[in-house]
Amino acid sequence: MLALAINLLLALAAVMAVLSLADSAIKARRAYGVLMHEKAVMNAGFIRQLAAGEVRLRAGARLGGAVILPRRAPMLRPLPARARGAA
Repeated sequence: MLALAINLLLALAAVMAVLSLADSAIKARRAYGVLMHEKAVMNAGFIRQLAAGEVRLRAGARLGGAVILPRRAPMLRPLPARARGAA
């Protein structure tokens, strides 16, 4: 009975793996088709317009035209050997 359960479990895992590979292959074929279509459109001289959600804006200029960068945490320096307890 235990051997039957193990065989069923392995068969189920194999079927799931095959279905996962088939799904990935279908998605990859669709993505490749979209990329080839975009390439054909670009070769024809057209440029796709990005959706507003895909456009990243730069940080606005501050006073005097300087952009303030976020501060990094100071780096911790290693302690000398005596402070770590080494003899």
